[in-house]
This record gives sequence, structure tokens and C-alpha cells, in this order.
Amino acid sequence: MTNGKKEVKEVSTELEEKVTSSLVDGQLPCSIAFEVAQELEVSQREIGKTADELGIKITECQLGCFESEKATYSDVGSIDINNTLAEEVKAVLVSGYLPCAVTFQVAKKLKVAPKEVGNAANKLKIKITGCQLGCFP
Repeated sequence: MTNGKKEVKEVSTELEEKVTSSLVDGQLPCSIAFEVAQELEVSQREIGKTADELGIKITECQLGCFESEKATYSDVGSIDINNTLAEEVKAVLVSGYLPCAVTFQVAKKLKVAPKEVGNAANKLKIKITGCQLGCFP
């Protein structure tokens, strides 16, 4: 049983070290958090939890959800979204919301940047939920 606990502590220490060594201006960009998760073969949620425990702010959401320049619903009138993207977003809603993980799936399927899907959701007044890093429910 001690070995199991030691392994968990080693993984935790490795996670903490990797997260802290990946900071940009003292913060952890979303895309880098995803890369760290893939590199260490842990969930994005575990990276988010580790960052939270270390008091590290996650920035630069790949979907544009918590940027300082985030467009508001009224600001996105000038953003053009194509019908295919709009229809795809509407088709994958879960209880009227667009889960973060699904947003990435739509982006991959349509071969667009995740932020384009985030902007489309914003323009359509659809809330993105369930951040994979745990930043928002």
C-alpha cells in the first residue's frame, strides 16, 4: 500500500513541476495545459486541479470563454458564421448548452479553430459549459 501512495505522490510532484515549468508570465495558457495533459497522460481536469491547488490562473481559453477581450453577445454581430457551423453547433447541444469537449469535436469535424466554434456559440447566444480543465461548470 505504501508503494501505491508513493506513486501517487511522485505523479503529483511530476504534475506540479510540469505545470509550474509550463507557465507563461506566471499563468497557464489553456492550450499548454492540454499539451501537458497529453504529455503526462493525465486528464485535462487533473491539470486544472493541479493549477488550482498551486494558485495558478489558467488563461487564453482556446474557445475564447475567459479572455479579457471576449466578445459579448452584442459585440458578435459583426462576426460572420457559416450556416454549416451554426447548424452543427445547434445539433450537438446538450440541454441547450454546448459542452467544452463537444466544441473541440465540432472544430475537428469541420476543420476550423476551436475559437471559431466558441465565437459561433457566442453569436448564437449559446453558453459553453463543462470546461475540461475545470475552470467553469
